[in-house]
Amino acid sequence: MSAVAGSRIALASVSAPAWVATGVVTAFIAVTCWWLALDRGIPIYDVGNQLETARGYYNMLAAGRLLGPFEHVGVYPILAHMVGAVAMLVGGANVAAPTIAENIVFVPLLAVGCYQTGRLLFGPLAGMLAVLCALGSPLLISMFHVFLLDAPLAALVAVATWLVLASEDFSRVPMAAAAGMAVGLGINVKVQFGLFLAGLVLVVVVHGGWRNRRGLAAFSALAGLIGAPWYIVHATVLPKMLDLASSGPGTPVGNIPPTWSLVNFGWYFWSVLNSQLLAPLFALALAGAIWTVTATIRNDDRRPVRVEFLSGGFAAWLALTLTPHHDIRYGLPLLPLVAVLATGWIACLARGPRLAMSAVLVVAVAANTLGIDFGVGTQAEVALVRAPPTTEQAPDRLVLLSTSGFLASAPSRDGDVPGLLRALRRAGVRRVTWSTAESELPDFSTAGLLLLARMAGLSPAPSKQIQPSLHMNVATLIHEPAGTRSSAACTRLSDGSAVWVARYDAATGRPALYCPSPRPRFYDLGFFAHPRR
Repeated sequence: MSAVAGSRIALASVSAPAWVATGVVTAFIAVTCWWLALDRGIPIYDVGNQLETARGYYNMLAAGRLLGPFEHVGVYPILAHMVGAVAMLVGGANVAAPTIAENIVFVPLLAVGCYQTGRLLFGPLAGMLAVLCALGSPLLISMFHVFLLDAPLAALVAVATWLVLASEDFSRVPMAAAAGMAVGLGINVKVQFGLFLAGLVLVVVVHGGWRNRRGLAAFSALAGLIGAPWYIVHATVLPKMLDLASSGPGTPVGNIPPTWSLVNFGWYFWSVLNSQLLAPLFALALAGAIWTVTATIRNDDRRPVRVEFLSGGFAAWLALTLTPHHDIRYGLPLLPLVAVLATGWIACLARGPRLAMSAVLVVAVAANTLGIDFGVGTQAEVALVRAPPTTEQAPDRLVLLSTSGFLASAPSRDGDVPGLLRALRRAGVRRVTWSTAESELPDFSTAGLLLLARMAGLSPAPSKQIQPSLHMNVATLIHEPAGTRSSAACTRLSDGSAVWVARYDAATGRPALYCPSPRPRFYDLGFFAHPRR
């Protein structure tokens, strides 16, 4: 009875804002699971590459090579891919399992970091509103629909920020140690983690952390013990990691602006405005930044921790801005800081204005969620110049509502290439090929096709110039605009293209179009006069 009574007391001690934040997190993960159950799209570009790394780790673990992932030579640290690999051990080698695992592990961490930071600076209501704002980010919603490293990085930035601030200049040794653990884990997600915490840690040390030697030692020791081993073992790939961070192959036009130009210093301003938040939430963030800076300068409530928070946030933005290679994904770890700024001031208003601003926040988050998760609404933006540039950060405009998320928006249900590949495997195909020239666009990405083929038990062999094979166990995917051929396509994609399959027909002694339907048939191919074996 005493244990039951104790659990009831513990539950009763949880504040209403914390319960609401927990409900928001649960709903966010549930919607992601629904989204993944419906989506049949091909993993796009980097998503396919990251999933392939997780699949490789899964194969190592399944074979009993427990140190294999740690020894694997790659340009990204190990943590997020290990989460995906373990998920595949539980849920199978598919696209959904590691993506759901990322949500289950990192969405709560992001929420805890945002809630506790907002609570520390402005109170429990601010913490709850910060969670709502962060999980209503269109960019974050998109990133948690795919398996990439940026959302996990943002989650650990949120947790580490809270713990560093809560350590009270490292005077609280347990908190300082926990902060060191969070930093060590964050470094093992992506090398860029240091950009977002280095400034805050430096400010805390200068503010008085240097005097609290036990706490500072605990923080440094755990950060080093957890974060350093992978980098020591993989020191030879560090130059390549830094090279990717500074330029990277296939960098879009406008993503490497001149360092000391106005375009560069405004790059992440526009990115946060038009990709990470959209105009309604950004207006709250801008108002919150002005309010918080003003209140901090006046020292209205005697909270020096706000100075550390603001200084650390500014340092994170500056470090990110001075990094040569920009990408809207790279700015996602700023979201926990922006979410706290956007909502903390609301909790400090009188009851009437507080309710009004909270309603604005809820409506904006609902609009972003409906637009990205469900595709509800249409793109709405206001151009600030006659012809705004088309570069990735979307400058010189105000985006009010968007249904086109970054890499992922509403689930793609009109094409089932994963199902097609599995059906080919059941029909006796063991090798699949396609043209690299036909797989350059996101809806039919080579990186995603390589992954899906291997997950289906097929051996992928993309080629520059393809010709259907004379072997029954080889299939050729043909990706062309819908309606190109008189024969019905095996599947249609959301960009208006379609996929046919060419396979050897033993009855005619030549390749033909083929679909592995319940009643498979061969159709005249009509070209490729010189097939190869």
